[in-house]
Amino acid sequence: MHPPLPCRRTPKPALPSPIVIVIVITPENIHTFIISLPKDKHRRDYLGGQLEKLNIPYSVLEAVNGKALSAQELAIVYDPNKAVRLFNRELSKGEIGCTLSHVSIYQKMAAENLPHVLVLEDDAKILEDDLAATLSKLAQLYPADVPVAVMLIHVKRVDANSRVPLDAKHDVYDAYRGVHTHGYFITRAAAKILAQKLYPAYVVADKWEYFQENFISVKCLVPYPVGLTEAAQSSSIEAMGVREKKLSDGSNYGYYLRKMVRQLVYLVRSRPFIRIEHKGRSELDPL
Repeated sequence: MHPPLPCRRTPKPALPSPIVIVIVITPENIHTFIISLPKDKHRRDYLGGQLEKLNIPYSVLEAVNGKALSAQELAIVYDPNKAVRLFNRELSKGEIGCTLSHVSIYQKMAAENLPHVLVLEDDAKILEDDLAATLSKLAQLYPADVPVAVMLIHVKRVDANSRVPLDAKHDVYDAYRGVHTHGYFITRAAAKILAQKLYPAYVVADKWEYFQENFISVKCLVPYPVGLTEAAQSSSIEAMGVREKKLSDGSNYGYYLRKMVRQLVYLVRSRPFIRIEHKGRSELDPL
């Protein structure tokens, strides 16, 4: 009788090594647009020179001159009834042009499938030399399909409970009623939503509180890397605009009712969980 043959085990085939795809987000992947009227070459040159020193490629997008819009054009691109119904006032032509300028960037992002964009108005100035690295970190934190905008400018009040560290220097917070549009980072998903929701124009471009309540997440970066030049005191495209058309006759009862309901909802649903913290201005940005 022959001894039993030793059991031979067939070796399992080696599993293929996992394929790791590393996506490197660089300033070239984050498109930068400067909004500027043709006449303001000196502003573009100053801001463009700063970006070039930081190796941040950029394009100039011609701002919409609201004051040059005809009555026929305004009838297409502006909805005064919605403006009065929701905000109790009409927009000035400068405000309409400013909103349309920003909406044109959102439309461009949607049409060209741009994942992330840095939006700058021509009266902005860069306060930090590491802006390119900061943008890359923001793009990693907020993928293109997350509807979020990050204000890169001074925001007076933030929700301290929402703090998310970005790096050793910066933190990201939920903005609390932020204003101004001279510098912000925005994702493709947020741009697609705003491109649809803000056209025809009926609200100022910097009504971040309204966008935050209804459409997208609005964050801010602390400390902030984008300030204002002295040219901001006479903004050509009226980023903040003129509020002289506010109605005061008290007849827009729907507006006041919606405002009261919003305040009550905020006090009950949100305010108990928010810890307001005030943030000061940078010494490099005294305006």
